[in-house]
Amino acid sequence: MQVLQQIIAGLEDGSVFSLIGLAIVVIMKSTDVPNFAIAQMGIMCAYMGWFLSADPSDGGVGWPFWLAIIIALLFAGVFGAATQFLLIRPLVGLSNRPLAYAAAAVMTYLSIDFMHREGLPTFLDWFPTPDGGWSWGAAVPLGILAGILTMLAARAWVKPLAKVDHFPLLLLTIGMTWGLLSGNQLLWGVRARAFDAPWDDKTPLKLTNPDGSVRLIIGADEVVAIGTGLAIAIAVGIFFKSKWGVRMRAIAEDGTTARLLGINSGRISLLAWAMGVAIGAIALILRTTSAVLDVSTANVIILKGFIAAVLGGFTSLLGTFAGGMVIGVGESLVGGQISTSVQAAVALMVVVVVLLVVPGGLTREKSAREV
Repeated sequence: MQVLQQIIAGLEDGSVFSLIGLAIVVIMKSTDVPNFAIAQMGIMCAYMGWFLSADPSDGGVGWPFWLAIIIALLFAGVFGAATQFLLIRPLVGLSNRPLAYAAAAVMTYLSIDFMHREGLPTFLDWFPTPDGGWSWGAAVPLGILAGILTMLAARAWVKPLAKVDHFPLLLLTIGMTWGLLSGNQLLWGVRARAFDAPWDDKTPLKLTNPDGSVRLIIGADEVVAIGTGLAIAIAVGIFFKSKWGVRMRAIAEDGTTARLLGINSGRISLLAWAMGVAIGAIALILRTTSAVLDVSTANVIILKGFIAAVLGGFTSLLGTFAGGMVIGVGESLVGGQISTSVQAAVALMVVVVVLLVVPGGLTREKSAREV
């Protein structure tokens, strides 16, 4: 029974790893670059859910849990779509106008607010200014001027790439990881928080020995995590058989031909990023409701999710899901039967062994090749 208990715990962890891997693969199918920032994006959405559902005495809003989760997932979809719309488009040869307009709007707002409260920045303290902030009549035109200059600079300096290069995209996601990590720490702090869920402390199954000792216990958080992971994996698989899923696969296999056939690659990529970040948010919500909500959680999850995607060859949904489960169960069994000191190395050992035996991943998808 002890081994069975460890397997169930491993399936719970593996479900989270699989969801992060699926999020990476979904985005990979449209952008052809793994999103290393997916876990940090997901933890930000998990914090949003906690903030909306937590009791006001703990610094939250106090809304019902399910309403908070729905809003957090909607935020995740918008967050992912906005990331693609503003940052990814110029790097895949699409227009840089959305980024320029967004940067201009943000700069205008910040400039008007700052100049009304403080006046000019300190590096312009040589310019004669009134005591305190500027009046609205002066701050608004100056802020609009700053926004216009920002828009012109963005249009001039951020040029759409004539040829898609994966290296800038890869660097962008890595930079987003550290930027979001700092942003999450500034917004939410570094203190671990309890993310209470309706299924906390519930045990659907509990088996005891005649002497009263526990033989097997299955918590509701384990059932929810495993069931949610399986349901999302099935849903994503069904989606990729739909019209939009086929278009996404076509973009991944041959973007140039897909565009010539009339497929809107920008819209498909927008959908993929929204889906990917929403799946990542679900994974982090499941993780943090069963443990604690902490910024550092994302740093561990992204490695395991990335390895799960590697085991799926960055293309196979089934292989990615199975890879995450293998990692979760393997870590749980090694930690329980051998030692927790080698538990962290299981994922790397699994990926090395699998890629040595099956270089294409746990499953291989057939693809057409030119001959």
